[in-house]
Amino acid sequence: MGGEGVAIKGCTTIAEYAFRRWMCDQGFAEGYFTLEMSGNEGTVRDSNGDTLLLVYDSNENCVYVKE
Repeated sequence: MGGEGVAIKGCTTIAEYAFRRWMCDQGFAEGYFTLEMSGNEGTVRDSNGDTLLLVYDSNENCVYVKE
């Protein structure tokens, strides 16, 4: 997933950590987006109310955008 040396604090699940790491790697500026968690899915929301649904695949240890 890249982003070596990045510390992400306050995550309560591995899925949340993976989403926040993915957001950082993709250039999502902290403070401009919110992340809402529901199990292994996360919803990224911007100030316009637009959303992006993310899924954490624990078998592959990766994050992908759900179409």
